[in-house]
Amino acid sequence: MSNAVVIKNGYARRVDTKTGSDRGSVGRSGAIDAASDGIYIVVVYNDGRARRYDAGSGSDKGSVGSSGVGACTISGGMIILRYGNGTSRRYDAKTGSDKGGI
Repeated sequence: MSNAVVIKNGYARRVDTKTGSDRGSVGRSGAIDAASDGIYIVVVYNDGRARRYDAGSGSDKGSVGSSGVGACTISGGMIILRYGNGTSRRYDAKTGSDKGGI
């Protein structure tokens, strides 16, 4: 079963893609952007930091990128973080390792 992610009242919430049912929150409060590829979830917080989570269980997989993140996307195991200074960088969703700029 894959889960999507939505922001509700400052929290990232996992949502079942087939039924729309709420599967619980992910991370902490202050979420401003989130994305999921069904395997991983990436959440950007209002302090400019991003973290990775398992989409099935919601377990924390660690931070990704550096500070100053404003937005995120994820697809095919690749996270793209957009920074406030206008740059974007790619990161491996499984390990969080930097794969270079875009």
